[in-house]
Amino acid sequence: MPFPFRRPVKAACGVATLTFWLVLGSHPLLPPAASAQRIRPWVPPFADSLTRWAADARAGFATNTGDSVGGENYRAYELVGTMGRRLLRALGKQNTLQAHAIEPVLDSLGLDTEVALDPTLPRFVLLMVHNPARPSAQSVGFFYWFRGEDLRMEGAAFGGGDAPKVRVWWTGQRTYPYEWGVIDRRRDTRRTLGFTLLRLSEDGLYWNLTQYAGSGPDLGEMGDAEWADLNGDGRPELVAWSRAPVDSLFEVCSDCPRPILERTYAERREGFTLNDERLVPTPFASFVLFIRLLRERNPTAAARLLEDPSMVRRAMAEGWATGRGRGLWRVEYFEEGEAWPAWFAIRFRGGKGKPLYIVHFTQKEGRWVIRDWIVPVKAPEPASPPAGGAR
Repeated sequence: MPFPFRRPVKAACGVATLTFWLVLGSHPLLPPAASAQRIRPWVPPFADSLTRWAADARAGFATNTGDSVGGENYRAYELVGTMGRRLLRALGKQNTLQAHAIEPVLDSLGLDTEVALDPTLPRFVLLMVHNPARPSAQSVGFFYWFRGEDLRMEGAAFGGGDAPKVRVWWTGQRTYPYEWGVIDRRRDTRRTLGFTLLRLSEDGLYWNLTQYAGSGPDLGEMGDAEWADLNGDGRPELVAWSRAPVDSLFEVCSDCPRPILERTYAERREGFTLNDERLVPTPFASFVLFIRLLRERNPTAAARLLEDPSMVRRAMAEGWATGRGRGLWRVEYFEEGEAWPAWFAIRFRGGKGKPLYIVHFTQKEGRWVIRDWIVPVKAPEPASPPAGGAR
């Protein structure tokens, strides 16, 4: 679970040698330039210090024991977090929209970092720090925010921390005026999605962890998630897509598109909770529902999933409402070259001779319905030459 690190951070000082390129006049948050789009170099005043700290951090990462970020293991992460803070201070409060520029500088020093910010509130910046010597290790996310002219910093542990997506918003609540949400990924084969919600203290001095891994939404695996203001109230909802389990009656080929589950989470007082869950409409999802309705002896509802409702009698006559066991139906291949296929080949193991059907779909009133199905005809076998050879 993520946990906060709240150590005092000292002010930065040093000598200048690094160069960033900053485009002046390119955003309303930046100070006005003497001439539009003029480019000048920005030189942080502590490159020698950065080089030394980066060397110390790399050595610390290499000698860290285990995957935890606690105890002595934290020192290497903290060094990188302090480097990020100094770079942001040198960038300036008015230029935090350019905070992504610090990532390539840190990475060029042999570190492994990611920067994420909400462009609508760019004075809140997240620097995710990974252990470059141990990819399986936890990561530390350093949260930077301005309290007046003071750039504050707080760290929290993440089980994954890859590809973070953030959103920050004003709540209007006295006890927690701002909230900060983070979506990230674990570095596992399932690419598990993580979610963290923090709330700023009333005095603006620190963040409280409200939801984290094991204490918040389970966003699933092998998918994606995004922030979206669905009802236009200025506070985001969370929408996640992940692989859905396949109905036990069905098997799918290894490279076939899988059913997708869409979950929408809305915020309540205790944090983000599930508001809606559904299967993303696809031809395969419609076919699964069609077979389930037939097996439940509900042909009227099943007929609504056909372009021609009268074809429900044909499906019943072919035994589609019968059969037992797991994997009764098996998808063997689908429309080639299409990530969202409009037809697939499926074998019915409960039918006589285990027939293979090519099932085609179309759109009707905004949803996928079955247009038709056929049993492909095998090409005739070539005639065998007569005994003794051809004459």
